[in-house]
Amino acid sequence: MVDVAVLVREHLLNQVAVTALLGTNLNGSIYAASDLPEHFDPKLGACILICRAGGIPPAEIPALIIARLQVRVWADQERYQLASDVYGALHDALHATCNVELDEGFLLAALEVTGPQEMSDPQTGWVSVNSFYSVTARPNS
Repeated sequence: MVDVAVLVREHLLNQVAVTALLGTNLNGSIYAASDLPEHFDPKLGACILICRAGGIPPAEIPALIIARLQVRVWADQERYQLASDVYGALHDALHATCNVELDEGFLLAALEVTGPQEMSDPQTGWVSVNSFYSVTARPNS
């Protein structure tokens, strides 16, 4: 089985237009997880958080995954434009992507289904842009 969040992370790490806008946090500032890492520092730059949010595999093709992903951009307080710029680059790199072979699997299709939704975290004041994607993938072999 392919982990679609890891697959999308790998794809985004290969996109210079995306990575050029991100910070210098660990792991390239792109995380396939439901929460930010414990030592994430928005002062080091923006990041992208990719989290699986459901999906249903077709019964006829068990190896095929049709997943729903939540993709969120995080940036420091008052860095609305940076968050928006990262979201735009992410959208350009991922929306309508088809047939990309990666180390972790094969990205057959990715479509944004909800987005963008802008918000601020009430405790930290960090800004974020939230969106959802439908991603179809399969293992390489």
